[in-house]
Amino acid sequence: MRILQSEVKLYGAEHTQRIIDGMIAELDLHEHAFDIRLILAEAITNAHMHGNGGDSAKPILVRYVLDAGWLELQVEDCGPGITGLPIPNEISDDALLNDRGRGLFLIRCFADRVEMRGNIMCISKNISISHTA
Repeated sequence: MRILQSEVKLYGAEHTQRIIDGMIAELDLHEHAFDIRLILAEAITNAHMHGNGGDSAKPILVRYVLDAGWLELQVEDCGPGITGLPIPNEISDDALLNDRGRGLFLIRCFADRVEMRGNIMCISKNISISHTA
């Protein structure tokens, strides 16, 4: 499998869906589209709201690499960053409907690895596993 990589810069969260759909098409990952859309929509929303404080003038960088069955994603904002941010493995029924905390939980559910390195969320997803019935 050849290595494919790219970087996209966006401002705010307005064009998130177009960016994600373009990446899925470029990498031919239609089989994993639901997972990738959810992961990136949540990560970009978090970067915009929490990292950039909702300021659409500040850029969000989305980097992606597809190599040997692994999709590696990085979502970088302009905030000061957080290292060692606890990403929940589970969420209570009460917290499931809260506006905060649910996004990180969902990212963890649909990705294989998630970690914060300063102001960059690093996400890995094994896409070599087929989900066909």
